[in-house]
Amino acid sequence: MFRDPNTKGCGIGEVDTLIRTLGGKCGDIHSVYVALARSAGLPAREVFGIRIPSGKEGDMTKAQHCWVEWYSPGYGWVVADPADVRKAILEKKITLEQAKPLREYFFGAVDESRIAIGTGRDLILNPPRSGEPLNYFMYPYAEADGKPLNEDLYGFNIGYTIRFKEL
Repeated sequence: MFRDPNTKGCGIGEVDTLIRTLGGKCGDIHSVYVALARSAGLPAREVFGIRIPSGKEGDMTKAQHCWVEWYSPGYGWVVADPADVRKAILEKKITLEQAKPLREYFFGAVDESRIAIGTGRDLILNPPRSGEPLNYFMYPYAEADGKPLNEDLYGFNIGYTIRFKEL
């Protein structure tokens, strides 16, 4: 797969489409990773969250990110982030071989700046939202009078800011 910078947000993770197009962002790349792992009998899940940028304070409104975990019997859940490897290859214009240290690092570790918000897809909220279950939760979601205010999964239209400050 490749990282498609034109994909909105983190992508929507429709595996059947992604197998044909091969491009997307973290929510797409990781949904394919999980589907392939599960098809081989390996328990796997996506973790949805946000990254705290470097610095002492600032805006992290569009810092949402996801990664995967797969289960190793006798060890537990192991983290991986193939989407960060693909992003580095695209942004640094390096080859797959040049990305070997990143591939090795992101298969068993992730940076410490991540905050996990949740796992899973097709979420049923309490109280339940009208319409389809929520694909995943790492962007704000809002309703008024039982109707979603989000025009899409990402909530960009509802106007929100997520800030951070080192204490």
